[in-house]
Amino acid sequence: MKTPAEIANHPKARLHRELVATLRASGSVKGAEQTWARLRLNPRLWKRIVTYGLSLHQKQSLLNKIAFPDFNAAEVDAALKAGNNLHKLHELAGGRASIAKDAAGRYKVGNKGLMIVKHAAALLGHG
Repeated sequence: MKTPAEIANHPKARLHRELVATLRASGSVKGAEQTWARLRLNPRLWKRIVTYGLSLHQKQSLLNKIAFPDFNAAEVDAALKAGNNLHKLHELAGGRASIAKDAAGRYKVGNKGLMIVKHAAALLGHG
């Protein structure tokens, strides 16, 4: 089992953080969409984006939503820093999940970053 530091320092997790920071620097979702065209002009970065499957429009949409979340902005940032995957981060950003906490109110660490729990309404298809 990987340690939390190993998960957070994985090259894909670092790339997610780098891309989200770049997208946030654009100032808006519309600006983030335009940023993707500029990212293509950087061959080294674009090669990394392609290597990790982030060149697909679906993945870019997920990253745009994570960069500009509707809900749970602090939790999204914490999970992004911990190395959680895009789908879990997207669930947080859309308000369909939250990070589990212990009795002291600290975030619980799971096998792949922070432990993210889907909300019941999301499980029933209402979220």
